[in-house]
Amino acid sequence: MDAIQLNIAGDLFLGGKLEPIAEKDPESLFDQKILGLFAGADFNIVNLESPLTTASEDQKIVKTGPNLKASPRTAGVLDLLKINLATLANNHIYDYGDQGLADTLELCKIHNIATVGAGPTLIEASKIFLKKIGHHTIAFVNIAENEWGNANAGHGGANPMNIIANTRSIREAKKLAEIVILIIHGGHEYYHYPSPRMVDQYRYYAEQGASVIISHHAHYLSGYETYEGVPIFYGLGNFLFHTPNASKGWLEGLLLNLRISPEKEIAWQLHPFRQGKEDFKVALLEGEEKVMVENEIAQINAVIANAEKLEEKFAELVESQKKYVLSMFSTSYLINQRYFRSAIRKLGMERLFLRRSQLKSIMNYSRCEAHKDITFAILLKYLKAK
Repeated sequence: MDAIQLNIAGDLFLGGKLEPIAEKDPESLFDQKILGLFAGADFNIVNLESPLTTASEDQKIVKTGPNLKASPRTAGVLDLLKINLATLANNHIYDYGDQGLADTLELCKIHNIATVGAGPTLIEASKIFLKKIGHHTIAFVNIAENEWGNANAGHGGANPMNIIANTRSIREAKKLAEIVILIIHGGHEYYHYPSPRMVDQYRYYAEQGASVIISHHAHYLSGYETYEGVPIFYGLGNFLFHTPNASKGWLEGLLLNLRISPEKEIAWQLHPFRQGKEDFKVALLEGEEKVMVENEIAQINAVIANAEKLEEKFAELVESQKKYVLSMFSTSYLINQRYFRSAIRKLGMERLFLRRSQLKSIMNYSRCEAHKDITFAILLKYLKAK
């Protein structure tokens, strides 16, 4: 028997300027070699990064960052790519609340696309997806770092990252299937490296029984490693995702092709591609361009393999975001004018608005689990989030 092939792609958002093209001419968004890769696989997976819904603006949830959605008529892109499974555990799938999620689940069902990682209740959202593909039963577990759209006891949404619950899911999946694929939506946006915490946590998930671990969300491609025989891919980058100010990193991504032999041996290949900045077309990279991306990944891998270098990279990221993060805790927020606050940061005057006693309390109520439980409940109630 031959090995089975699975394709796993990163973040797909079909709204914005992509929407009319996705509705009317989806084939123009992909070169034939990309389409050939999807056509040649036994099972295709993509992270659907927004609801496909006609939900109204008053159904937006309370959150930071944009509320994303795309027209249900863009689902033809999923058909074109022969998508079999949409991973929904991400920070945008619940942007339009229960209605947006329900519309998406129903639409996927109509298009014969399975889903994992989100649901109308926490129990539904955390379900393991099992699929017999060729000679193997494969279990898929899909989780997302905790932001505004994660499911909880009060409402549905994405399956939250929770080490205890995630461990139970992985162990249960291991009992039900020969291969366990863990797909995580998490990481630091616009950053090519995992944090030291991510490396430690993902390796822990490998120890619990995950056969393959794949991550996306950063919108930038990252590196990979093999830990105790388990391949861990720290960032596939975007697959197709419109933003007005797309950088080079935003436009480059990776399509992961897994090959699983009858003996459960896992081989893989990464296919680098680039999304067009103007026409949005996703095209495989070849020749020198492909080699350049592969060399970039090799350099990232070298950092991942060196704990000291990884800490240094993370320290640089922390330093780059220090002013912005501190400004969120500043008493300058008493003045409800973002241009004023921006000027304060740029002039280096934020220290005049920071109070050490306030920051100590914030740190303690963010770090300590017991305090954090109460803090989050109070903030959610105050913000009138569901």
